[in-house]
Order: sequence, then structure tokens, then C-alpha cells
Amino acid sequence: FDDMLAGEKVHVVVKTCFLMVANPLCELRGRLLATNYRLKFQTPKGSLREDMQWMRDVGYFDVPMGTIEDVKEEKATTSAGAREVKLQITTKDLRTLVLLPATDEDSRSVLDAVAAFGVPGNPTLLFAFRHAEALWASRAGAGDADGWSIYDPAQEYARMGIETDLIQNARSPWRVSQVNAEYGLCPTYPSLLALPRRMSDQELRLVAGFRKRGRLPAMSWCGGPELGFASLWRCSQTTEGLMGQKCAEDQQLVELIRQGSGHKLDRDLLVIDLRPWKAAWANKAGGGGFEGYRRCNLVFGGIDNIHAVRDAWRAMGAAVVAVSEGEVGTWLKDVASSCWYDYIGAILGSTLKVVREINEHHSSVMVHCSDGWDRTAEVASLAMLCLDPAYRTQEGLLRLIQKEWCSFGHRFRTRLALGEPASAEYSPVFIQWLECVYQLVVQAPTEFEFAADVLLRLAAECVSNRYGTFLCDSERERQQKVMPFT
Repeated sequence: FDDMLAGEKVHVVVKTCFLMVANPLCELRGRLLATNYRLKFQTPKGSLREDMQWMRDVGYFDVPMGTIEDVKEEKATTSAGAREVKLQITTKDLRTLVLLPATDEDSRSVLDAVAAFGVPGNPTLLFAFRHAEALWASRAGAGDADGWSIYDPAQEYARMGIETDLIQNARSPWRVSQVNAEYGLCPTYPSLLALPRRMSDQELRLVAGFRKRGRLPAMSWCGGPELGFASLWRCSQTTEGLMGQKCAEDQQLVELIRQGSGHKLDRDLLVIDLRPWKAAWANKAGGGGFEGYRRCNLVFGGIDNIHAVRDAWRAMGAAVVAVSEGEVGTWLKDVASSCWYDYIGAILGSTLKVVREINEHHSSVMVHCSDGWDRTAEVASLAMLCLDPAYRTQEGLLRLIQKEWCSFGHRFRTRLALGEPASAEYSPVFIQWLECVYQLVVQAPTEFEFAADVLLRLAAECVSNRYGTFLCDSERERQQKVMPFT
């Protein structure tokens, strides 16, 4: 077919297949192809009704293997005594496709293809690797920009006025440290970290031991000398527990963040624990905690966890399915009941607190949730979009994603179930963040050098298995298993 990608091969052809469409209610006759990248339903040329052309235009009939969340096979006998096989395919982008292959053998071939190419359990068997190999072999990608080189941490921190090996800056209270160069301090953090200049490596190791999963406070963004080196920091929760275990080095690091360059010594450090306060206390009972430190202004963000996000996303999908053209229906009620926009509002509210504190008061802010790789990534990166116009270009947006999501250990593979079956940890947190970005673009379109089309492309590609960017849970895993081969 015309739009085959480099490295894509057809493995299964179901010559006779029907696609059941709910609105308008009908059955489409065609054939089904299973490649190592997607399922593709094709109708005979000129047979698709005019009122259904949009489905072809938006790619409704193309389902990348990585987008498939679940496949169910049902076998039944019709009233005429004929045997019928039905495949119901549920996707991560909220589509439900019902296919009627002609035979049991056709159904089994499709199921085998989805298992082999969608959930092989080994990332090296995913399409991104075959796609890259084919591009390199044909040299078709020789003129394309290398996506892995979009983000250079040393250059990015130097741009913010932080002292690096590239540029010395004695005025900066922060420095780029190699303490995690081999990922020994924190395996889910990037190898280069911006940290307070006055903290020794040994003290930093003690702080990492006190923070959940070793995710100690590390800098995301700095306003440079223009903002008095006010900065944004991210981390995980403490592990003080109900017994109130303390770590002097952790308190020292937080105090150094508060002091910064020394021009705002009278202002408390704003610490935003992004969890609802009840959840934070429940985590504390389980060995977690939060900063009840002197000179810290602790506030709770009230952002619900990954399980609430997953439930809200599915409820939004159900609300869309329930829409009936020409009828008032229950759309507004269904959307409100999903709580999707309640969670969006909570994220944007915490982002606003961060931006105001840094921009208006030139004071640093620290944010965290439980592990520091979901809600923390959302609020930190949204705040950086608001504070720094460099991230509001298309390349800047991609650089921001590489920095705050990929390098700082958002669990893309686990959260989006890439190459493996969806678990209880499955949750479209990144999609939720893209929705937040969209809300910012709608409110201030002239401040961004990209439109909603870029966000939609990212939402599609993060689950397509076409690129290696989203296939891992950490920078370490990505560098070892994916970067050399995609």
C-alpha cells in the first residue's frame, strides 16, 4: 500500500473482513492487513460512503500495534446456523474497532500478529528498531536531524547561567555535578544534575538515601542572574515515616535552595507537595513523608494519582462514544462526571503558584509527588513552558520533553504499556500533560511557535512504537537498550 514506512512488512492478509461501525450503523466490507507496525483495514476503491470519508482521512482504519490496549475474540453461531468470529480491538486513543474475519484461521493469525509485534515483552523486537535499520540501510534518514541530539544537558544548563564544565560562573550558587555519572546515586535520574554548589558528593549521597528511590532534589530550571538565580527544583517524597526520621543533609540541601544567591534570605521556600493532603499523610503512614522544615512554606497541590487519571481518561472516552449526532444527550454531564478537567485544573493551579513565586518574587520553588516522575514532571515542565520562551518553539518543546520527561525518568514504557501488556501501573499521564499544554496554547496562542497539530502528533507517536524515544522508563535504560539502535 502507498504509505508503508521504511522497514514495514505485511505479515498477515485477511482477504475478506467486515468492520462494524456504530454511527452510522453499518458494516464495511474490505480486507485487513497486519504488518510489523500496524493493523490496516482497507475498503475497495470508491466503496466508502461519503459521510464516512473522514474516517479514512484521520487514519481511523490504521491502528499501530503499540496503540492497541486489548483484543478480545468472541465466537458465536448466528440465527442462520453460521459460525461467526468477532475481534473487538480497544485502543489507547479510545477507539473500539469490531472486526469480523471470515475464518477462525484469519482471527488466529491477527491475534498472533498483535502478540508478536504489539506486546513481544522485549523492546528490541518493536518496530522502532526495524524502522531505524531500514532508514540507515537506505540512507533515507541521512539528512534528517538526529532526535537524540536535540537535548544537550550541559548546554541547556549553561544557557540558564549555571556553572558547567563548558562555562565557569562564580556568581551562580548552583553547579552541574557528575555525582550520578554512572547512575549509581539514582538509577532513574539523568547522569548530569544541577545541584547546590556548597553540597559535597558525600552529603548528596546521604540525601539520596533519605529520598524515595534516591530521587533527591535536583534543579529543573534556573532564571539566571536576571531573576537572582531563582530556580525550580524537583524530587520525590522523603522517607521520614510516622516516626519522623530526620536527615540533616536533606534539610541542609533544602535550606541552600531557599537561600539561593543570598538576595531573598527573608522569604520562606515554597514547597508544593502535589498530592492531595490526605494521600500525603497516607503515604507517610507507609514510610513516606513531606517537608515540615523550618523556613519552608508547604502547600498541597491536590492532584490525584495515576489510577484516577486512568479512570478519568476512560470516562472521557465513554463520554465521546455516548455522543449522538443531532441529540442533546448527556455530554456535559458525562464530561463533568469524568473529573478529567478537575485534574487538569489542579495541575494548572499548581503551575500558576510556581510561576508566580519565581517570576514575581524571584524565589526558588521545590515540587514533588510520591516518586517524582508523574505529577512532578507535569507541573515542572508546564512551569518551564510559562517561564522560558525557549521552550515555546517546536524544537524547544521537544527539548523540554527530552529533559523533564525522558531524562528525569518518567516511566513511558510502564505508563503507556509499550511492548508489554497493560498493568495496574498503566496511565496516560503524558497525554494528560499534552492536554494541559493545549490549554495554555488556547489561552495564549501568540506566545507559542507551534499549534495543536504538534501535540496531536506527539500523542499519536508516544504509543505508536515507531520511534525509540518513548520505549523506556529511564535515561539509563534508554542509553543502554534503545539509543544505539534507533
